[in-house]
Amino acid sequence: MPTLTARRREILEFIVSEHVQTASPVASNTVARSTRLKASPATIRNDMVALEEDGFIHRPHVSSGGVPSDRGYRHFVASLDPEASLHPTVAARVDQEFTSVQSHVEEWIDSASEILAGVMDTLAFTTLPRTAPAPVKTVELLRLQEMLVVVIVVLQEASVYKQIINLESSVTNSEIEHARNRLSEVIVGIPANNLLAHAGRIGSGLERRAFDSAVTALRSHNDSSSTEKRFSGIGKLFQQPELLADPAMSQGAMWLIEDSVSTSALEDASEPRGAASVVIGEENLEESLKNYSVVFSKYGTSDTAEGMIGVMAPTRMEYETAIPAVRYMASHLDHMAMMFYAG
Repeated sequence: MPTLTARRREILEFIVSEHVQTASPVASNTVARSTRLKASPATIRNDMVALEEDGFIHRPHVSSGGVPSDRGYRHFVASLDPEASLHPTVAARVDQEFTSVQSHVEEWIDSASEILAGVMDTLAFTTLPRTAPAPVKTVELLRLQEMLVVVIVVLQEASVYKQIINLESSVTNSEIEHARNRLSEVIVGIPANNLLAHAGRIGSGLERRAFDSAVTALRSHNDSSSTEKRFSGIGKLFQQPELLADPAMSQGAMWLIEDSVSTSALEDASEPRGAASVVIGEENLEESLKNYSVVFSKYGTSDTAEGMIGVMAPTRMEYETAIPAVRYMASHLDHMAMMFYAG
């Protein structure tokens, strides 16, 4: 990414902030009037041309002002303090609203999305916490045909997962038994979501194939299982100028709402616990989200129960509010998860 001079960086930050508020292109004379830069309008116009050439802004029409691109928004987000606190007034409002929540999980989840949607004036979502997968109870390897072996993994809570291995050459019964014994030594008693941490103890050949198949079977089930979500602010999102101008953009919102595994598409972009993840426009893996930004955070722990809370809006999002707001809401839900699921 090109390095910006201090003046161009300030111009870009102003354009982002102004466009977020107005939803309109930002003209060079607006920048000249409203910033503390000691530069002529002509200099600012030249800097905006440079920002456009470097891909930080674009102009919807030849004669219009500048609009931040995904790259421009990403640069803006990178300039923000990731540890910035939520404004005390907003934090106090959130705290007050949470004090009225009854002590069961569903109300916490519903309230979290309602409060976040109110703070951000757009769509907010929260997933119900999913409890940590049970430990492996037993593992079996059974020959189906000469070149086919099935791996069967049974968890402590009696769930059964199967995966077929297509062999490249025949193996003896003693080789199957040896692989089963080694696999049992390594994974029995291990939580189903933590098997990969023990991959170094597994050998090669059938032993490795069986281990990889066990991991695949458990992961495929986890990815395909529905995650219950709560949404608030759907109407607020559809009133955003971008969606009013282009109703086709609603497909992204409907995909997030209707697809039972939509939030799993965000997993690869998730930051460490306690931090907010930001996915902007084209960074989204899902095609229908290419015009949106999503700010989200996980809550809870992988050892007990965990979920996700986030907010979605067109890329013209108030990132400096969204990031601390999502982090603050996640901290409340961390507290909830600790009360209900720890110990």
